[in-house]
Amino acid sequence: MNIAEVAIRKKTVTLVFTVMLVIGGIISFNGIGRLEDPEFTIKDALVITAYPGASAQEVEEEVTDLLETAVQQLGQLKELESISKPGLSKITVTIKDKYTTTKLPQVWDELRRKVGDVQAQLPPGAHTSIVNDDFGDVFGILLGVSGEGYSFKELEVPPTIFSRSFFWFQMFQKSSSGAFTKRPFLSKYPPHAWPDWD
Repeated sequence: MNIAEVAIRKKTVTLVFTVMLVIGGIISFNGIGRLEDPEFTIKDALVITAYPGASAQEVEEEVTDLLETAVQQLGQLKELESISKPGLSKITVTIKDKYTTTKLPQVWDELRRKVGDVQAQLPPGAHTSIVNDDFGDVFGILLGVSGEGYSFKELEVPPTIFSRSFFWFQMFQKSSSGAFTKRPFLSKYPPHAWPDWD
């Protein structure tokens, strides 16, 4: 069967198929991300519980098993992976791919409730479990401060100044700052070629 011949004979089917492809292409193009570093959702959370002084086997039997049983009751669960070390239980919870960014906060709330319900059954020495679901932030900005004729101490800007400034942007949610380093920044571009952000 020759595809070109069928397309010419059945002009209506060919036309409808072409229009559907064009419409689908337009819809897909309008929905595609345009950021340089597009946001994507990491559907993982960590359940961390400290149990000081306990061996890995005690952590496994007295903490990890209880938490795993509670987490496995989540209908949204895709995968569960746990590590029991001396004094520490770490469980990685992966949610099914069909859950979008808008639905994940409700899933994490349900996970926290399940983990919270088990806290009373943990041994006396165990600390309260921590559910960490916000470690998957995927893009950020690195800023540096420079100034000719100023000392390193004078150039040290409190992180809160940057944080307050950037909270005006809709996408900005969190800030963190690293330790101030005295190592100079070396650029292969001269200062007049740097972008003007004023």
